[in-house]
Formats: sequence, structure tokens, C-alpha cells
Amino acid sequence: MIVLQMKIHPFLLLSLLVLVSISCRPQDASNRLSIGIPTIEQEATSIWRTINDIEFLEEQGYQISLPELEQIASLIDKSRAGTFGNKDFGSIQQLLSESIFDPQDYKAALEKVKAQRTLINGFIQQLAVDTPNRKWEFTFFERYEIVLTLYGTGGSYDPDNGTVTLFTTPEGAFKNYENPANTITHEIVHMGIEQPIVQKYQLPHALKERVVDRFEYVLIGEQLPNYKMQPMGNEQIDDLLKQREDFWRLGAIMEQYMAQK
Repeated sequence: MIVLQMKIHPFLLLSLLVLVSISCRPQDASNRLSIGIPTIEQEATSIWRTINDIEFLEEQGYQISLPELEQIASLIDKSRAGTFGNKDFGSIQQLLSESIFDPQDYKAALEKVKAQRTLINGFIQQLAVDTPNRKWEFTFFERYEIVLTLYGTGGSYDPDNGTVTLFTTPEGAFKNYENPANTITHEIVHMGIEQPIVQKYQLPHALKERVVDRFEYVLIGEQLPNYKMQPMGNEQIDDLLKQREDFWRLGAIMEQYMAQK
């Protein structure tokens, strides 16, 4: 076997090292958001999940938006009867593909969400800064995907993959707030506490919402002055979550609070 030896000029070697360093560097380390127009499959998922959870959502008093079509009304009836399921996803997807879905319907909202990227990324960074002080582990995602939807409630989240689903209209309006950052940051907190707090201490739905609202209100309330506390959960928890440092020991606070119930 013949081994060929090649001499590389020091200047050329240095240039190659610089190029490798630049190519390996993140293009925008401060941006952890992925924002775009949804696919037909994603919109079908939003409709399917809303219909599947229709009774729970109504019981909780959520405002629900779905296509006002006979096919959808029939699927809602199936959900109430307990016969709705995965087999119905295909019909929803077909309905969207043939007569409903229009990418233009999301462009106004897309621009409004993009305009809030700096604020939302700053909030995530603020959460990260507190990591050494926390006595519990907030769940972070390398990327948060913001999925726009014309259906469902104001917002929802998937704690398994870091996806936030945000309701909008073709005119670019959002439920409850003019600024979409209110809802997006709310859902980011939901995902961060789902495993280490909500599931660990078995928080009921109303209390979970109250804790998220307090988290949001205390940490970013000054930047989102229109953020509103939902009329849910026991207001007594507010006295336990009044300052930033309280959330460093949120696990201990919730463990003690739930033990008294």
C-alpha cells in the first residue's frame, strides 16, 4: 500500500480551520422558534384533536372554532357518542384538501408572530438563566415549532416535541389577545412544567392553569402588560407564587400545597 503525503501551507491550513469553525457555528443561536404556514395534515390534526376532546373543552368553558359544515357536525356527534377515533382522520384531511385549506389564510398572523420573535426568545433565555437556581428541572426544547391553525381553542401544546398550536383567523386575529406572544409564552411554560410539576404532583387542570398564569405574570408581566389571569384555580396559590425566586422552588411549593388537599 502506498501512502501519499501532502504538505499544506500554514496559511492554507489556517484558512481551512477558520472555514470549518464558521460552518459549525449555529447560524442564529438566539432564535429557538420555527414559524410557518401549517400543512393540511397539521390542520387536520387540530380539527381531529378538538373534536376528540369536544366535551372536555366545553366543560372547561373554552371558546371552540371548527368549520361550520355538516361533515364536521356529524363527527362531533360521533365524538359525543364515543364512536369517533383515528379512522375519522382521513375524512377530515380530505375535506381540508378538497374545499377548505388556503395558505393565504395564515399570512397575516404569520407576520404578527414573526414580529414577536425577539420578545419570545428573550423569555426563553430568561427561563434558561434561572436554571442553576431551580430545585427542579424545567423542560426546554432545542426548537419550538409554532403551528398556526384556524381551528380549536386559543392555543395548545405538545409536551413531547415542543410544538405550540396557535389559533388565528384569516384576518390575523387571535383569541383573548391582540399580541400572540401572550399565548405562545403561556404554552411554553405549560410544556416546561408538564412533566416535572403537573404530572409529578398530579395538579388538576384548573390549578395547572393558575400556576402557569402566575409563572407568566411574575416573570414577563411587565413586557406583556395585557396578560390576564384566567378565572381558574384557587387564588390562594397566588400568595405562594409572588416573586421570581418562588418559582425556583416550585416543586417543593406544589408538593406541600397538594399534600394539604
